[in-house]
Amino acid sequence: LVGISVAADLLLTGRTFDGMEAATMGIATRTVPCAEVLDEAMRVARDIAANVAPTSAAMSKRLLWDTVNNGYSARQVAELETALHHRVMGTPDAREGVAAFLERRTPRWTSSVSRQWQPLPHLGG
Repeated sequence: LVGISVAADLLLTGRTFDGMEAATMGIATRTVPCAEVLDEAMRVARDIAANVAPTSAAMSKRLLWDTVNNGYSARQVAELETALHHRVMGTPDAREGVAAFLERRTPRWTSSVSRQWQPLPHLGG
């Protein structure tokens, strides 16, 4: 994820680094003062909960982790992304997301991961 030179630097030197350097290296996405960590984490969680449909978030996370765990190629990831995009097109949450955006309001998601989850499609040969 961070590239061979950064990985080699960290692995071979064993040096420590702060949050700002972690963000610069691509290990972290942002830095905040220690006293604000929980508030920032909750802000991000609220943003995701409000603006990303539950099944879309679940599928994105599953694709991310399956890609890491299975070493999917860029072509395989694109194939899965396309299949998942087709799966959610036309769903009530897809329509709600567009309507909420156009009406400048918070979406009201109706999907349920526990009721509607389907495994990721299998990759072609």
